[in-house]
Amino acid sequence: MNVLFVGAHHDDLEVSSGGSVKRWVEEGCNVFSAILTDSTWTGPDGIRFRDPQQAESYCQKAAGLLGYTQISLNYCPCFTLVYSDEKVADLLRIISQHRIDTLVTTSPSDAHRDHRAASEIALAATRKIPRVLLAQVSWNSTPQVFTPRYFVDITKQFEVKREAIRCYQDEYARTGHLWERFIQAQGQIFGLQAGCDMAEGFEVVKLLH
Repeated sequence: MNVLFVGAHHDDLEVSSGGSVKRWVEEGCNVFSAILTDSTWTGPDGIRFRDPQQAESYCQKAAGLLGYTQISLNYCPCFTLVYSDEKVADLLRIISQHRIDTLVTTSPSDAHRDHRAASEIALAATRKIPRVLLAQVSWNSTPQVFTPRYFVDITKQFEVKREAIRCYQDEYARTGHLWERFIQAQGQIFGLQAGCDMAEGFEVVKLLH
């Protein structure tokens, strides 16, 4: 498989599907990650969080651990990402260049507006892709419940997923305790559903074998 993950922020892949990416790479797949924002954001008090170059550096370290190729598109800061045909065209060029046959993106019902925007942009580029999966990044409740039907056993890859998440030192210092609770609990629940110790789950848009 040639897999493309499309996310809004540099840590979205690691949180949502880092174990699956590691397993796919171990199985001989080529995995690419297209990130649409520069991951910076400004709080209500005007304080700016995250340095874009630092976020990119953290991402490159995580990519080295998991084995994927990073593509930073850096269209805008966080919370300003919106759909455009130009962004879809950029993804179509990446899909053509790398002969992508499997696309993974965030759920269109995710609680974070950037994740929803990234999903809209990515899904618009999937007409000719035979396998399209949706991943969960945010743990916050939404009206539409994330309901995975495709699972990947990441029992052997879970610890490297955890290590890759910890590469993002700035965000990990701020919210790492929640990341840890989320990936541990989610991995165990999806593993229980799938019949293994730890798993990642995906909603299926289409899955042609």
